[in-house]
Amino acid sequence: MKQIKISPELKEKVNHISIGTLQCNINVHDSSRELINEMQKEAEQIKEKEKLEEIARIPEINDTREAYKALGKKPARYRVSSEALHRRIIQGKGLYFINNAVDITNLISVRSGFGICLYDVEAIDGDINVRIAGEGETYYGIGKYELNLENLPVFSDNSGPFGSPTSDSERTMITAHTQTILFNIVSFSPNKPLNEWLASARDLFGKYAEGKNFEITTFY
Repeated sequence: MKQIKISPELKEKVNHISIGTLQCNINVHDSSRELINEMQKEAEQIKEKEKLEEIARIPEINDTREAYKALGKKPARYRVSSEALHRRIIQGKGLYFINNAVDITNLISVRSGFGICLYDVEAIDGDINVRIAGEGETYYGIGKYELNLENLPVFSDNSGPFGSPTSDSERTMITAHTQTILFNIVSFSPNKPLNEWLASARDLFGKYAEGKNFEITTFY
């Protein structure tokens, strides 16, 4: 299991940060029809029940927005991934399908409201520090432009930052060659145990990605 350290500076500026982590071996491939159907059903339920203006009030999303504000980052410009997915669904764009690992991650993100980060373990250079990004730090987000990371909470290794609850980097993204994943739920919510969502991730990766050798822990 990769070890994660949350920086004292980040803990001081935001309350109740915790990171629920699952590491396992999987097979990456296109999502099965069963997984796609499960995602589409979830999206339909969200579209029926939610309104665009209500998304920011979902407790887990609201708590992340408040954390971003405390760090000096505008949450409406750098939306946490769960909020961006809910908005996409309600705007009628639906969920996109990348591969089974990414699709499982997005499914848990919309269900839980938490920002979730997913990495190829072999692409991570050394130990992981979750910290506040400094001035001038950037990376290319997956399928996106160069992201200004300053004041975002970021996952960082010996080669620099590689992920955040807003968008992960191309450097550590999941590919067809990925064999070991690091799945991280980033929570800024008090009294919100992550065990149920980590168990859900374990079940989904086992069912749809032939997952095995599961290791689960939470870092504070």
